[in-house]
Amino acid sequence: MHFDFLILFVITNSQTTSKEEFLSKIDQYLLEDSLLLNNGDKEYNELEKQMIEQIYRDALKRIKNRLVEQQPIQFNPPTYNQTVIDAFSSKTLLNPQQNLTYNPYDLQNLNTTLNDSVCGVLYPNENDRSTYYLVNYTSAQEAESAGAFITHLHNCGYCSTTKDLAMYMFHFDLTSPIRDCGIVSFISYEASLDCIQHSAGLTYNCAVIWLYDALNTRKDCLDICLYDWIMHIPNNVPANSTILNPCIQCDEDKSGPIFKLVAARTRRDSGLLSAINRPPNSIYNITHYYY
Repeated sequence: MHFDFLILFVITNSQTTSKEEFLSKIDQYLLEDSLLLNNGDKEYNELEKQMIEQIYRDALKRIKNRLVEQQPIQFNPPTYNQTVIDAFSSKTLLNPQQNLTYNPYDLQNLNTTLNDSVCGVLYPNENDRSTYYLVNYTSAQEAESAGAFITHLHNCGYCSTTKDLAMYMFHFDLTSPIRDCGIVSFISYEASLDCIQHSAGLTYNCAVIWLYDALNTRKDCLDICLYDWIMHIPNNVPANSTILNPCIQCDEDKSGPIFKLVAARTRRDSGLLSAINRPPNSIYNITHYYY
């Protein structure tokens, strides 16, 4: 087929193909020994055609990979400055939950299934954002229609406050300080709780669920975690991957589901960066400029 005719055909033919048909055409093109060298076009010499041929094939392969993988657009979470952190930290929650007076890890057959609901910050006075309510919404659309700002994925919990959001923003790495505070629990639970509040700046109830998480991980993962701590194993192995080290993976498996249910706010579900590498498509795509 003459190359000029091929261009004309593509431009004038209004027939569109399905994605499957288009992928099939790409496969057919890639199977051809020579797409451009034998098209009879005299405009290019043999060396130029060989170069164009390689560029063309590489482009077809990239196009095919994009269409087959159909990966979501990668979300790159922003970092937040001290002005944002201070503003969120100083707000007053008008509907706080009752204090957490039990260990949720002691409950049997607790349903830890999470739906697509969202936790929203709702200001009673848009002109004075010093006070707010935390409200559960069935979807992001419902929250936005109600005039609320999504603060994290899934229902609200003990770490959903804007104070805790501010501390999650401020501390890029919460794993290390809370791990050290968890070690203090060998001596005193009370001292461990104080440590979490002072080291991480979390609200009382959020610190409590972090402590219970640490205690449960100590119970179920102690041998694994002791080795990782002594050997200074990085959070991810290999370090530049998203594969968790054995201790963090054990914590995620044994303690994570109940923590996510009760604490509610996690870094990923809040669209925040973490010292633990996570797959980009696991980070909820929201930002926090509603301070």
